[in-house]
Amino acid sequence: MNKFITHCQYALLMMTLSTQGCTDSNNKATPYIKHIRYFANQVLSHGRDVYGTPSPLFVDGIHTQTLKPAKWVSEGGDAWIISNFASQQSLMRLLDGLTAVTNDKTYRQAAEAATAYALENLRAENGLMYWGGHMAWDLEKDRPMGHRSDKQVHELKYHQPYFELMWRVNPKSTAEMMQMIWAAHILDEASLSYNRHALFTQPYQPHRHQTFQKDIKVPLEARKKVRAFANVVPPLLRSGVLLSLLSGKDEALKSSRNLLYRWQQNRHPETGLSGGELSYGVTDRAQLALAHVHPQICEAQIVASGHQTSRYHSLPLAQMQAAEKLINAGKNFKGYASEMISWAADDLITYARECYDPSKGVFVAKMTDGTPIQWQKAKSGYYSPANFKPRKPDSRLYWGYTLAYRFTHDPEHWSMLRKLGIEMNIGDIGFPDGRSRKLAAQTQSRDWRLIYALLELEKITGDSCFLDLACLIADNIVAIQTTTGLYPRAGRQYARTSDQKPLALLHLVAALTHETALLPQPVMDHAFYHAVYHGATRDQQKINDKRTVDNLVFY
Repeated sequence: MNKFITHCQYALLMMTLSTQGCTDSNNKATPYIKHIRYFANQVLSHGRDVYGTPSPLFVDGIHTQTLKPAKWVSEGGDAWIISNFASQQSLMRLLDGLTAVTNDKTYRQAAEAATAYALENLRAENGLMYWGGHMAWDLEKDRPMGHRSDKQVHELKYHQPYFELMWRVNPKSTAEMMQMIWAAHILDEASLSYNRHALFTQPYQPHRHQTFQKDIKVPLEARKKVRAFANVVPPLLRSGVLLSLLSGKDEALKSSRNLLYRWQQNRHPETGLSGGELSYGVTDRAQLALAHVHPQICEAQIVASGHQTSRYHSLPLAQMQAAEKLINAGKNFKGYASEMISWAADDLITYARECYDPSKGVFVAKMTDGTPIQWQKAKSGYYSPANFKPRKPDSRLYWGYTLAYRFTHDPEHWSMLRKLGIEMNIGDIGFPDGRSRKLAAQTQSRDWRLIYALLELEKITGDSCFLDLACLIADNIVAIQTTTGLYPRAGRQYARTSDQKPLALLHLVAALTHETALLPQPVMDHAFYHAVYHGATRDQQKINDKRTVDNLVFY
């Protein structure tokens, strides 16, 4: 059988290949709902906090066989049960959405109870919550645990908190926390200089939204240890946009727009490329790695490593998802939404034009002036040569291009979707009207993010073949579900209670049954905890860093 088939042959072949084809959407959705509910029921039964003082909170991970919670080994061999509420926002969306689809109130009640408890009990005196990249809650001893024993910092990177649910259960506490996220991380309102870290011990005053200095030099010169990474923008953006939409006051929305404008200012005047950091410091890690080859290099001016993916694979996607919230809120926000979409869409076009190598199907690492980085010559330290290698496209980026095309109908976005789809083994999506479409007849992919991208393509074209392909990916996901209901990664014994895969399956179900409006908005959310781990690990994330991430230890 050919790997690729024509658009016209696809539906017939799918009926032949599988008795669970998507020709009958409701029948196809039913098995997925069973798998999703089994996962959710197991999390409700075995993932709740029954340790120390029991609470409605959830553990972060469960052993796939014993159903015991994941324990983080800290200094001195002390093991504690991890509950990182920032890493559990997909679970909150799943439980809330399941009730909307099934009318079973059990799921939503569990999400609301956990959220209410976290807002009431997991917050420091200054209003910030003990959660995020470097903080989690110990369920056995009911205490916060930091990434180092002597250091507790607040950090949100890529996270997309479900503020809508938080507001529903406790609007006052949610508003205070959202205000504190901005107050703690924005160092100066006029310049919008910000830092990825904030302190739980320092009191912060809510911003008064001082006059924004529009024309200043970017990137900004930063104080020592202050780093304004692009991956901090999605949670800041979501906090600001949702605070304005939920409270009815637009000051935070204006600040969110201005923060995105700063990133547009960060673009090189000739190439349009932007680095992944909005500030530069005295000690620059890119300089340490590559100054002997590129004397002018700095982290604020490289499209490489995590800076590359955070700036182009994640930020435009989060930006357009925020814009869609504004569009759905009504015409009063149309101007803000249009601007956000225009900037994100243009960023993706620039990234394709400047960095994509179609002959190899990769994105080349460059300095923002367009100079290709001689990555093989990098010295090992914080970075290694591998950090600067050309990158394959990923499903975050593909999802971003689907949104960009849906909003703009720019043929350059569709052209990239077509090229990247072939590279990612989706097949040839052809033209928007269906000509030359040859989707993959088979796939081994279990990438939940591709499901969202395919749902976007079906929405754009009205072609159900994209749903069929999403169903193939969903079938691959269902196939790895353990007898205990979980979805572990290959070779791992633990699975997240907030696994993203069941939520993507639920969105597929809603698309099949025409109930998409019932669910929380799909967002590119992340889950991770980065701290010193004193147990056995498979791998460390960075050279000369005693810390590791929970994804490497457990998941």
